[in-house]
Amino acid sequence: MKPENVLLEQNKEFDQIKIIDFGTSLVYDPNKKLDEKLGTPYYIAPEVLNKNYGAKCDIWSIGVICYILLCGAPPFSGQTDNDIMKAVRAGKVSFAGDHWKGISEVAKDFISQLLTYNQEQRPSAQDALGHTWITELAKVTVDESIAIGALNNLKNFRADQTLKQATFAYIASQMLSKNKKEELAKVFKAFDKNGDGRLSMDEVKQGYLDHYGKVVSDDEVEKMFKSVDSDNSGFIDYTEFVVASMNAEELTSNEFLQAAFKMFDKDGSGIISADEIKAVLGFTDSSQPNAIETIIK
Repeated sequence: MKPENVLLEQNKEFDQIKIIDFGTSLVYDPNKKLDEKLGTPYYIAPEVLNKNYGAKCDIWSIGVICYILLCGAPPFSGQTDNDIMKAVRAGKVSFAGDHWKGISEVAKDFISQLLTYNQEQRPSAQDALGHTWITELAKVTVDESIAIGALNNLKNFRADQTLKQATFAYIASQMLSKNKKEELAKVFKAFDKNGDGRLSMDEVKQGYLDHYGKVVSDDEVEKMFKSVDSDNSGFIDYTEFVVASMNAEELTSNEFLQAAFKMFDKDGSGIISADEIKAVLGFTDSSQPNAIETIIK
C-alpha cells in the first residue's frame, strides 16, 4: 500500500476511492507467514524487512500513508533507501514539529496504533475501523427515499437462475449511470456499519430499523438473503446489493437487456449458444457438467 496506488474518482465530493496495482498481491492464508521482501522503502513494515510477516503489514503501510497525508512528510526518512529502511527497522515515530500542532490527539493516536512496531500487537483492519477518529468522520448521510427504495427492492428481489444473475450483474456493473452508482454506494456504506465491504443479516435488519422504524423478522431476512446472496457467502456484497436494490423495471429495460444479450452473443449471430454461455460464466465441462443444460432449461 502506498499513496500512488490510492486513486480518487473525480466527482463533486471525491469520495469514491479506487485501489490499483495488485501485481504482487496473493490470496492470504492466515496460517502461513510470508517471507518475500517486497515493497517501497517509505511504506514497508519492519517485519517485511525481517521476512516474517502477515496481513498486518498493510496496516503499517496505511499508518505511514495517514502520517504523510496529515503532515506532508514521511515518518521514516533518509538520504538513501538503506537509510530509510534503517529508520523503519528502528520504528520510532515522532509527532514533533509545527506541522503537527493543528492535528488532533485522536488522529495521532490512530496513527500510533497503526504504526505499532510489534505486528502481533498492531490492530487488525476491523479494529482500526472502530477507532474513534474513523467512526466520527465516517458518518454517511443518505437520501431517505433512496434508502427506502433500495430496501423495498432488496425485499422483493428474485434472481434464482444463473443466467439471470449474470445478466443483472453485467447490467449493474457496466450500464448504470455514475450518479446512480454513487447514490447506491452511499446507501451501501450507510448500511455497512463495520465497514468491511459486505452486509450481514444484522446490518440489513438495522437498515430496516433505521429507515423504516421497524424490525424485520429473521425469517424475512433469511428469505431475502437466499434470493440476493448469489454466491452463498452468508453476506451481501456490493455488486449483489446494487443488483438487488435497483428498480426491477429499470434493470430490465430494453436498452439494458439488449446490451446484456450482446455481451453473451460473442459471435454476433443473434443467437446465444451453450458454448457462449460457458465462456461468459466461466464453466468448464469438468467443473459443472450439467450446469449449462440446467441453465438452458
